Amino acid sequence: MLIVKIEKKVNLEKALRKLKTKVIKTKQQRRLRELQSFTKPSEKKRLQLQKAKYIQKKRSEEDQN
Repeated sequence: MLIVKIEKKVNLEKALRKLKTKVIKTKQQRRLRELQSFTKPSEKKRLQLQKAKYIQKKRSEEDQN
């Protein structure tokens, strides 16, 4: 649970901005989206493998240049 303490003199806009940055930093929004739908373990592994291949391909291209 994220808590943003608001003082009497602090603007509400600043407090909302603080909350937004905390949500982004803790990756809470991404986690909530993942939990909305079920993904099979085999699908997770397949996506992870694709991502690893993509990253490795990019790094090898970077080394060649």
